[in-house]
Amino acid sequence: MLKVSLHACKPGKETSMNVLGRMDIAYEVLQAEASYKSATYVAGVGELPMGFITNYPRWSASVWDLVARLVCLTFNQVEALEPEEIAPSKRPAFIENMSAVIAHWPDGLNKNVAQIATATITMNKRKGHYSAVFSSDLESDFGTPLFVHKPAGIQAWDLLARAYAHASNGRFALPPRPDLCLPIPIEENEKSYVAVDTLPAVTRNGLARWMTRTQRPFSKVSIVSSECVSEEEFVDFLSTAV
Repeated sequence: MLKVSLHACKPGKETSMNVLGRMDIAYEVLQAEASYKSATYVAGVGELPMGFITNYPRWSASVWDLVARLVCLTFNQVEALEPEEIAPSKRPAFIENMSAVIAHWPDGLNKNVAQIATATITMNKRKGHYSAVFSSDLESDFGTPLFVHKPAGIQAWDLLARAYAHASNGRFALPPRPDLCLPIPIEENEKSYVAVDTLPAVTRNGLARWMTRTQRPFSKVSIVSSECVSEEEFVDFLSTAV
């Protein structure tokens, strides 16, 4: 299970007193293209109806991509942001500082909990002018130095999704859904392998962690210098690793 929390604060100042919202994300169907459900809480509002996403490719994109899509599906019932207001408010609502944290809870239990990602959204000197930085333990940081959002009323989850969209796509629209990572296998001695160095960062780093945790050695294939895994191991990783 993943637990996402939003806080009205600078990074490192998160407490139960500045919570803006929480989201719990769990599997409905665990497979390479998985189905997820989310339970979302908004401070001052309460629990919202469940959000669902189906056929989402695992280990193929930033965890923030999954969160942003579930935010949109929860609030808008479609995998897209609400259109911006035609005319920005002259007196916009704003959040000066917002921090988001994602924690991994194995089996949903309060043990071996690990923080795996953070996001920081900061309003600049002008109201409605923000910068954002997204981090996770599987990829390099990414962000946006400036985006402008001046609504008459502001929703923290919507601000998070807009910040991700702008950081990853340069505008207030989610990027296309990621494709399932299906590398071209290498054949040797009638067996198929996947070269680790050819994989995207999220896939590569997640695979390396899973191989270590399950105590599986990497394979060597004579025609490439990269460490490899068998095609069967790679499919097992995509389908079962959590």
